[in-house]
Amino acid sequence: MANRLKLILNLLLLFCLVACSRNTNISPLLKEAEGYMNERPDSALLLLDSITHREDMSKEQNALWCLLYTQAQDKNRIEHTSDSLIQIAVKYYEKTNLKNRKMQAYYYCGRVFQDLDDVLQTQTYYLKAYEVGKDLKEYSLLGRLCANLGTLYTFQGLYRPALDVQKEAADYFMQAEDSISLSMTYRNIARINVQENQLDSAITYYSKALSCSFASHKFYIFNELADVYGRVGDYNNGLSYAWKAYSQIKTADDSCLVSLTLGDLYLKSGKMDSAYYYLSFCQKSTNTYTLRDTYYSLSQLEKSRGNLNAYAIFQEQYDTFRDSIDRQTYMETVARLQSIYDYQLIEKKKEYYRQEANRKTNYLYGLFGGGALFLLVTVCIVFYLFKEKKKKEEQLNQSLRRQEQKYRESLQYLAERNAAIAELGQKTEMADDLKIQLDMVQGVINEKMLERASSPIAGIDRGKIFFASDLYQGLHTKWEILDNERWPEVVKWIDHVLYLNFTYKIKMMYPGISEMDLQICCLTKLGISVTRMAALLLRTSQAISLKRKRLYVKLTQKQGTAQDFDEYILSL
Repeated sequence: MANRLKLILNLLLLFCLVACSRNTNISPLLKEAEGYMNERPDSALLLLDSITHREDMSKEQNALWCLLYTQAQDKNRIEHTSDSLIQIAVKYYEKTNLKNRKMQAYYYCGRVFQDLDDVLQTQTYYLKAYEVGKDLKEYSLLGRLCANLGTLYTFQGLYRPALDVQKEAADYFMQAEDSISLSMTYRNIARINVQENQLDSAITYYSKALSCSFASHKFYIFNELADVYGRVGDYNNGLSYAWKAYSQIKTADDSCLVSLTLGDLYLKSGKMDSAYYYLSFCQKSTNTYTLRDTYYSLSQLEKSRGNLNAYAIFQEQYDTFRDSIDRQTYMETVARLQSIYDYQLIEKKKEYYRQEANRKTNYLYGLFGGGALFLLVTVCIVFYLFKEKKKKEEQLNQSLRRQEQKYRESLQYLAERNAAIAELGQKTEMADDLKIQLDMVQGVINEKMLERASSPIAGIDRGKIFFASDLYQGLHTKWEILDNERWPEVVKWIDHVLYLNFTYKIKMMYPGISEMDLQICCLTKLGISVTRMAALLLRTSQAISLKRKRLYVKLTQKQGTAQDFDEYILSL
């Protein structure tokens, strides 16, 4: 009593919250309704009905409400008349990774189509639910899913797959510890075995069903087990279970059903009077199938007695009910075939539209891909032409710079060369001889001011002067490093005495050359060894060799070795 009062108060409180504000967060209400679903599905349905203004819900809340509402209707045994609500949940959860919700949506969509007598749609959604949830631990739902799928297969006469999924349902119910559902599943397995004429297996599963069934569910199991024992010829056990079923009769139809079983057992065991008594009582039944079997048994009883008139009457009544059932079965078969035809027609249309959509999508993808390819090719061509133009411009600029350098070699630096020669003449120990030679050089220079001198000045053996100088001795052995004070002296010797404007030539070919790289070029030109060069520049021999290789690439735009660099520098 206290629990019921608490439930009523909670519901009243929730209704007040819903009525007070349209913007109330309804997620707690949905959670509360789901909590009531298994124990009090009627309360869950009432609470869901109290949630109004669904337009204020989020898509997630609306999908959950549709799923729970369909579930509550199903648990309250309210027949579904439309799939509109559950399809909202299906479409939403198909786009999420919530496998448990997706499985529930598929399952209850199957239940809706089962009420709508759409066998193929029912089977499709049951299989989808099984595929999504087979790895989940939702044992109770998986059990109901397999049980319903087994019933569906049985309805279609597919007894072997029906038997397999019913056994799988039994395993799930055992893991869920649901004895009532397990009992019903064992009973369904037994019925399938009866259809397959596997009567020993049917008796085994009926016995298993009895072992885990409650008293209120045993009536039909007792009666069906009695009928199976009658089929195998064990009339004593059959009568025993038939009387057990008789002791649990609650309705007139139940009484007629058990009486039919008793009458059939007495007829098979040769007790005609008892058989006639119970079979005559069965004529009060309102069930068409019970009446059909009753008149068939009565006709066989009268035939065995030799009462041909009574036999003909009962046989005629049996034929009437049989034809009625056959017509009903035929109509159901036609309806089922029509449903299959409609389903196949819809699937064909879906496939057509799906293929048409794929074709258009592929066309758009092809169009987009072709446009992208054309754009890419165009960009590549433009980029190539741009690079070629820049390359030609660079070559032209380099040619102009070289021409300018030649001009500057002829005019601009002539005075510096004269001054350097005079200064070097004062520092040499052979001053007198050098002065005479310098005068001769000055005369030649004055006569050929505008000519380019690309080799050492004619008439003077400057090599001997250089090798005798302190500078060469310093580079060769004495100096520890080539510092900033000594480096300009080296440049003057090279550019103005030994190799006219050598450094300027290098800078024109490689404008961005660093000072150290220029030093390497000069020392190489002067014949300084790599080891001595490394000591003067405070580098390793390997570093000097690597720089020589890179300088060759920068100066010639070709790949080569350090030796190629040396040969190139000496050839300048």
